[in-house]
Amino acid sequence: MTTQLRRALPLLLLPLALTLSACGEESVDRSELESRARALGTEPEMVYVTDVPGYTLAPQSVGVIGDHGFGGSYTKPGGGTIELRVDERGSSPAGCAESGPDQARGEKQTCERDGESWYRASKSAHEYAREEDGRVIRLSADRESVTRDTLRQAAESLHQADDGELAEVLPKGAGDSGGQVGTERGDLPRTGDGAPQDPAGTTEGTSG
Repeated sequence: MTTQLRRALPLLLLPLALTLSACGEESVDRSELESRARALGTEPEMVYVTDVPGYTLAPQSVGVIGDHGFGGSYTKPGGGTIELRVDERGSSPAGCAESGPDQARGEKQTCERDGESWYRASKSAHEYAREEDGRVIRLSADRESVTRDTLRQAAESLHQADDGELAEVLPKGAGDSGGQVGTERGDLPRTGDGAPQDPAGTTEGTSG
C-alpha cells in the first residue's frame, strides 16, 4: 500500500462510519409518543420503567391505572412477577402501615424506610413505594416468588422513561389515526368480575 493511499484511506472510510452510526440512532417523534400515551389514557410523564436481570415488561400488561396513571408487569420465565404502578399521589407512602387491602384481610403489615423508598410487607406480599413530583410509584410482588433483594433492585433501577424507552413501552398504531389502542388496562384482573384491582399488598392511589 502506497503512502498516499494509506493517508487517504481514513477519509474514504469516514462517510461509511457515519452512515453506520446513523443507522443505529433511529429518531423518535415526540409528538407521536405523546399521541400514543394519550391514546392509552395516560401522559408520557407518568410512564416509568425499571431494569431487573431476567425480567421483561409484558407488552399485554401495559395499561392505564386510575384516571391517567400507568401500569405494567415485569415477568420472569418460570415464575415471578413484579407489578409496576404509577399514579398521582392519593396517600403518602410513609403512611403505608396504617391502611391498605392487607389490613382489611387481617394481615399484619410492617413499613420501613429503605433508601429513597418505603418498604411495606405483609405475610403474602411486599412492595417498594416512593413519591416523585406528585406521583407515587410502586413496585410490588408476591413474597414467595420475588425476594426483597430483587424487589429492591427494581426500585433502585426505577426511572422515568426517556423517549427511546417510551417508543418501546407505549403500544404502537394510535398516533396517526387518533384511534384507541387495543391494550387492556393494567389494573384489570384476568379472572373474576373484571373490576379494577391493585396487586395484593399495595395501597391504592387515586388520580385527578
